[in-house]
Amino acid sequence: MRATLVLLWFFVSCVQLLRGDDQLAVEDQTCFFRELKDMVKQLKYSQSQIDELKKQNADIPKVAFSFASGLNGYFGPLSVESTLIFRKQITNIGNAYNPLTGVFTAPLRGIYYFRFNVVGSSKSSRLAVSLMKNEERIFDVSKLPQGSNQYAVGGATLLLQPGDHVYVNLRSDSQITDDNNNHCAFSAVILPTTLPNELKG
Repeated sequence: MRATLVLLWFFVSCVQLLRGDDQLAVEDQTCFFRELKDMVKQLKYSQSQIDELKKQNADIPKVAFSFASGLNGYFGPLSVESTLIFRKQITNIGNAYNPLTGVFTAPLRGIYYFRFNVVGSSKSSRLAVSLMKNEERIFDVSKLPQGSNQYAVGGATLLLQPGDHVYVNLRSDSQITDDNNNHCAFSAVILPTTLPNELKG
């Protein structure tokens, strides 16, 4: 802001030189300083808005993760449903996802977006996975065996409380496959959203 004021004063000096006058006319000075005052007011308002945005951004919690399966081959089929463990870290901001258990634990209340994608290529086993919240099945995605690569992809926005668990289950008699191209992955991020009053605890 100081630099702006200096530039404005420099502008006044240039105008004086160009006009060849010893000083600006009184009415010109009055008009100029009125405009200068308005500009300073606008600059102060703009700076206050920038400071507020910076504060809001600093207050946004940072929680995000993205993990690939880390497989180099097949997993399954199993006789019982089991949690898929994505072990290969891509991102884990906040360390809320546990690559030993495959479970994300919400560190704070908020709205989170989850996404997963898995690949199967079995001729005899289906490709079936579920997104789970605690022990509740949010939705299920399944494909019949075809013997060629097929994808199961899903995503959901969930309102979570601290301590809620979210994970991906491989259904019984299902199989996935992956390699170092990371076809199978599980990701999530907390959304920078202000909760409406009816959703606040």
